[in-house]
Amino acid sequence: MRRIAAAIAVCALAGCPVAALAAPQTSIPHANHLWATIDECQPATSGAIVGVRASMPGTGDASEEMFMRFTLQYRAPAHRHWHKLAGSRAFVNVGSAAYVSRQAGFNFRLSATTAPGTVLRGVVDFQWRRGASIAQSVLRFTSAGRRPSAGAQPSGYSAARCSVS
Repeated sequence: MRRIAAAIAVCALAGCPVAALAAPQTSIPHANHLWATIDECQPATSGAIVGVRASMPGTGDASEEMFMRFTLQYRAPAHRHWHKLAGSRAFVNVGSAAYVSRQAGFNFRLSATTAPGTVLRGVVDFQWRRGASIAQSVLRFTSAGRRPSAGAQPSGYSAARCSVS
């Protein structure tokens, strides 16, 4: 208790804002609204498509913007490691961090050279930015059991991985 009282006294003398004394917010990497999922898996068709959708929570700070970058990885039957297949190459601004959460997605078109038995997964980089500065950054792999708000084929589809037949 003495340490807390001393910290408050030091802050009061230094002119600290009241928010500096508040309890820290829940860590964003553990937030329920932070996820990625495969919401479309049609690798056997001509013009094969794998859709990745993601959700990220806002921080409540209207001065922050939220960004996502989508990447697709593959693992061939003979390999143990994941390799980058394709990516959106740029971060997409999904809006103000003042919102509770935001969703966005990206569809990857596969070439006919993808070998049967190949497994695909999505990777999403999440960033919360204040101007040019990155306030927080988190990486998530796709997982199943999510509730995409739009774009899933069929409706409500959510998977961790997609297999090429």
